[in-house]
Amino acid sequence: SRDRIRNFLTGEVKKYLELEDVDLTKSSFLSYIIDVLSVLTSNLLFYQISTYREFFLTKAQLPESVYNLAAYLGYTPHNATAASVSVLFSVPFGFQDSVAQFQIPSGFKVYSSDDIVFTTDYTTKITVTNNSQVSIVVEEENTSYNLPVIIDEDKFMFLLTFKQVESTEQEFQVSDDLKQYQFVSFDVEFEDQLSEISVTVQPPDSPSTYTYTQVSSLFLMDQDTKGFVCRRTDGGLELQFGNGLIGYQPEAGATVRVTLDLTKGSSGNVIAGSITNSDSIYITTDEGTNQVVEFSITNPSPAYGGEDEESIEDIRKNAISNLTALNRLVTEDDFKNVDVITENTSILGQNSLPILKRSDLKANEVTLFSTINFASELVPTRNMFANFTETQIPRGTVLTHDTEEYCTIFDMEIEPENTVAYYTYVVTELEQVPSLVSTTNKDYYIYASNLNVTRTGNQATFELEYQSSESDSSSVICVMQISESGDTYNMTNDGTSFTTVILDYTDIPTGEITCFFTLSHPSLGEIRQYSTKFIFRMSLDDFTMSNVVTSGSTYTVYDIPCIKKSYYDEINKRDFESQVIQVLLNSLVFKDYKMITTFINYKFANTTGALENMQLNKVNLLDVLAIKEDPPANPTLSDRYIVAPGATGVWENHENYIATAVSDGTSIVWSYQQPKTNDIVKNLEDSKRYIYTDSGWINATYSIPLQISLDIFMSSSYSGTLTGLMSTIRETLVEAFSDRFGLNVNIYRSEIIDIVQEIDGVDHCRLLKPESDVFFNYNLDLLSQEELLRFTPEYVYFTEDDITIRIL
Repeated sequence: SRDRIRNFLTGEVKKYLELEDVDLTKSSFLSYIIDVLSVLTSNLLFYQISTYREFFLTKAQLPESVYNLAAYLGYTPHNATAASVSVLFSVPFGFQDSVAQFQIPSGFKVYSSDDIVFTTDYTTKITVTNNSQVSIVVEEENTSYNLPVIIDEDKFMFLLTFKQVESTEQEFQVSDDLKQYQFVSFDVEFEDQLSEISVTVQPPDSPSTYTYTQVSSLFLMDQDTKGFVCRRTDGGLELQFGNGLIGYQPEAGATVRVTLDLTKGSSGNVIAGSITNSDSIYITTDEGTNQVVEFSITNPSPAYGGEDEESIEDIRKNAISNLTALNRLVTEDDFKNVDVITENTSILGQNSLPILKRSDLKANEVTLFSTINFASELVPTRNMFANFTETQIPRGTVLTHDTEEYCTIFDMEIEPENTVAYYTYVVTELEQVPSLVSTTNKDYYIYASNLNVTRTGNQATFELEYQSSESDSSSVICVMQISESGDTYNMTNDGTSFTTVILDYTDIPTGEITCFFTLSHPSLGEIRQYSTKFIFRMSLDDFTMSNVVTSGSTYTVYDIPCIKKSYYDEINKRDFESQVIQVLLNSLVFKDYKMITTFINYKFANTTGALENMQLNKVNLLDVLAIKEDPPANPTLSDRYIVAPGATGVWENHENYIATAVSDGTSIVWSYQQPKTNDIVKNLEDSKRYIYTDSGWINATYSIPLQISLDIFMSSSYSGTLTGLMSTIRETLVEAFSDRFGLNVNIYRSEIIDIVQEIDGVDHCRLLKPESDVFFNYNLDLLSQEELLRFTPEYVYFTEDDITIRIL
């Protein structure tokens, strides 16, 4: 510190100048010199330490330092992901021309209620004939295709897909006096978050423009590679180009154009019905006048897929994890960072927890528990265990836990001889929009709008819906071909869709398949071809199984992945199938990262129901026989009891104490032990663990999500409304804890109380629920085999709806 430096300098001056008897703290020229030197020395040390700290990724404070150090370790931070949303347009008829044509241009914007912008990246051309027929054609790059239209009596409706991005372009000039072998760089400043970037370079006095490709390092380019490196900075990006030896050097005086797609990340996941405003659409009439087209818009379903770019702390953590993992899943930390190590995974690393459930000479079984999201919300999942007498358990089987019903989401086959249950995924119902592959005849108006795939029993039904204004569209033939097997199927045309039924769905190849749909006219020949990719059925043996214990003809199966039935009954199952299950199965590829002897068993974490794992916490007191109000008449030496409220006899005035029967030399008497907060004891009467709290002994079993109940004593100076105060308390608590929500995380009562009491308007508070701290201090190595088989990590969190407040 500055005082220590001053004292040191003062001591040295006294010794050197022999001024031991002089008080140099008093005002003098010499004391002034000492003060100046101490200040300068202190400042110099501060800057040296600060500069030194910036050389270490774990200590660096400046964003620029973290970005640069992460780059040195070979880690490239992930950009933000833009949310997508389907917007429903409703356009009333009433156009004055018999043939009205207008378009929704590329870059057309729609706006949510909180002014979040969504745009299209394609042009949509709309033709209305006689206010009764509508044709909508989408032009995207070199491809055009028709969109389905719903025609009502006085209006027509259609869906367009928008992304939550805004494109901006910045232009830079390469210096005219650029030297040979000199690197070129530019600082690109922007707000919001970067989703995508493209760079073009136009040499001076040349009409040609060249597109440069982004690479991770300059040293990966040769002298002819037109590429650039993108490095995040505190205010945006730094673009780096080659020097002619390492990467191609842009020409002196060249114009560099940088196009940025900027997004708001997760904030773009707006709720359904929130998009109601947009740019205007204009139409030019036959008379040559411009008119505004009347229409209304909304988003029937919420936007999805928006993700934020990595924060500074995420980059710091992920860069280290990426370096230490070396692209493999071996250690516990590797599995916790599975989303960093594996590519294109939908597993949420921050919500993942690996558990070694079996280890022997043959294999190590690592169960990787994780959560899943749908429509930007946590899916209520639970790992169940149940008894069966059959070996084939179909998808949708209902299991019950604590009166709550859950349904299985995979077909399960029990193999008693191997004491294992294997899972198979088979589609129940799936909806996809087919992609246009080719158009042979543009003049014949017919287009495929939707593919519905359903499975009933052993049968698989493929229904390709189409739209057409042709009078003979019912004569069009459609042939479906599954690319992986080469099998073809003639589809039946009923006037609105093509349908084929495969009697035995096991004829369909496993894994991801590509289906081609070729539409042909009897006299015109082939018209169009469409394709889709999806998983119809798939064995999950490579990454999911369950242990089985056999007792006679009864099979107990553990770790059965299930979803809360009341939730599953309410959601759009087709969207859930395509956006969650299909994406998840495509991303569960561990074979390139795991050890040969390791089996990675993917399972859902418990995100709903009872929070039970506190019952596994270590006890720190000897077991008690029971919780009683009255002392037993004939106790045995060393008997222990928890004295319940309302105690009588010799236990009176010892409520919540632990009473132990001891000998005084002549008879058995009671010795009392006063417990401390968070003491844990096992009650042998019900085989449950009890924890001591301010309210006494409780059985620490809570619910997921965690319920919080507060009594608030309002400050006398608070001038706001009660509703406003309660809303502030809820928002503040969720914001304070949201970054900590996760599997088996600890939440302490004192933290909740401290946060609430810092809120303006709160004098003090009383926390009613949870009654104890929520914490987990068990040792999995000490669990019994049954406890380990039943063990599943629990997701600890709460929402604003889970907070109950009473203002006093």
